[in-house]
Amino acid sequence: MIAVYAGSFSPPTLGHLDVIRRAAGIFDELVVAVLSQQAKQYLFTPQQRLEMLRQITTEFKNVRVIADTGLLVDVAHREGADVIVRGLRNSSDLLFEMQMAEANRQIGKIETVFISCLPEYSMISSTIVRDCAAHGAPIDSMVPEEIIGKIYAAYGVKPCAERKG
Repeated sequence: MIAVYAGSFSPPTLGHLDVIRRAAGIFDELVVAVLSQQAKQYLFTPQQRLEMLRQITTEFKNVRVIADTGLLVDVAHREGADVIVRGLRNSSDLLFEMQMAEANRQIGKIETVFISCLPEYSMISSTIVRDCAAHGAPIDSMVPEEIIGKIYAAYGVKPCAERKG
């Protein structure tokens, strides 16, 4: 069975990686799709996001990373996917994701499987990572170690060596 896990991944977080790890353990193949919308501004180009995801998923032999600008249901069909995987952090995510799942089911005749994140990742979002990194705040508990330097470099800042509460 093939699944597609899609997002903007700008940047990828430990929560994203957790969903990838767990979905890769369930499905024969997991296609991680870096999606871009024209109306959104991204910190990283689609190619940079694709490269970061490839870098942090090398341990998973059944994970393939692609980039696309189309509708998720179209990506799923092109990739031969049986289901869409979505991660859930909290109840607010659930309401939105249920709407999207129903739209994808009606438009593309494809089901969505939800994977709830582990509690330690429930408050992490790419937005919070970007806000912290822009000010040099620590992000090591939010993103994979391999990409920390790339995130700070995108802002032209160095991480603060020490923070006092």
